[in-house]
Amino acid sequence: MDVIEYGLGKQQRAEVYINRLLCYFLDPDNPHGMGDDFLQTFLSGLPETAHFDEDTYDLGSVRVNQQVLVENGEDTGYADLVLDIPEEWVLLIELKFSAEETGTKFYAEAPTIGDEQTDQYASSQYYLYLYQHGEPEASSRDFDNWTWQTFVADVLDELIREHAPRYPQRTAVQLHDLRDDLANITNMSDEQTSDEEKVELYLEHVDAIEDVSSTFDDAWESYSEQWDEELATSLAEATAINVHRTDSDEYPQVTVPRANAEDEDWILRANGGDWQHLHRHGWYRHEDTLEPLTTRADDRNDLRIGFYHRMEKHRSDAVQDHQLQFNFRNMGSNPTAFKTIYEEQFNARKADIGRHVADTAGTLTGNKLTMITATYDIPVASYENFFDAYTAALHEAFVDLIVDNPDLIGLLSDTFEDAVEEYSS
Repeated sequence: MDVIEYGLGKQQRAEVYINRLLCYFLDPDNPHGMGDDFLQTFLSGLPETAHFDEDTYDLGSVRVNQQVLVENGEDTGYADLVLDIPEEWVLLIELKFSAEETGTKFYAEAPTIGDEQTDQYASSQYYLYLYQHGEPEASSRDFDNWTWQTFVADVLDELIREHAPRYPQRTAVQLHDLRDDLANITNMSDEQTSDEEKVELYLEHVDAIEDVSSTFDDAWESYSEQWDEELATSLAEATAINVHRTDSDEYPQVTVPRANAEDEDWILRANGGDWQHLHRHGWYRHEDTLEPLTTRADDRNDLRIGFYHRMEKHRSDAVQDHQLQFNFRNMGSNPTAFKTIYEEQFNARKADIGRHVADTAGTLTGNKLTMITATYDIPVASYENFFDAYTAALHEAFVDLIVDNPDLIGLLSDTFEDAVEEYSS
């Protein structure tokens, strides 16, 4: 569709119009001029309970469809929105305003979504219920609940604030109209007086606010490109870890000494942006030659596992809650067959891995991609500089899961080696 004429009549018609417009905006191939901005912001803003942890570097293969046939035996239904990458992940979305929730259990139990069998998505099946605050939540526990109010705040407002001025005029108008209509439908306009007072306060101090925000944004971006050097220095000063880097090395490497095994070289990869990686040498291999890599293969044909922290998705956790999320992952960019093989190898050692993880701040997730997750306090009260405190949390995570846990690292390495051998045979 080249043009969408957007309007809302009575509230019971809202789902039809909102469904249609969201499908249009979410699909990067549609001529709205936003590319994948709306899709990226939508996926990044999903509630934490959804545990949506798929790679979003390249969303060109995402399919976006509305009113998708869902079948379970002789019973059928139509899902409002379905986003998926075949054989990787699927996100089924139900939209509600005031109508009674009737189908979430059916959708969660259905073996078929559109033309696809749900089991082909392995464990990467996500179900989202967008509803009005104060109305009943989804009856199925497989659905994560997300209010329209939160959607507006975390997705629409973010998109309008950061990107709308550079979009085509029609698209910018549609985004503002969508926000206003959602406010009316969901009674957010009842909060208008309070919001207006906040707007006045913001306008009164806008220059100071923007100056402070811009300064912190610049510092955050700078740190995302140099935390590896800060962590390497911290580790070298506090432990028996050696830091080394040659002219040809893009990232610093640290050597973790092992009493009963070969010392381990670890690569710390601060590359800016969201995903920040730490991996043992040998945990990145070229898919064809199996040559060990220190960074991504130029052709992106690689097999990878490693630890990571996310500086955009989890920024609010770090800045507001002073918590660092530090995880171990079977990388989402791996070939589908390899991801499955690695998951099987990991699960075969799950009991042993779990015993060693139990001695750390980590837990096993049961997810086929992000398999271990851990949270560490960012000790801001102990440091004059926030980023020094962030480095201290990274230091604690590295020591907890890696330096002090040689048996865990050995198991993860054995799992990777066996998976590579099986995949390449």
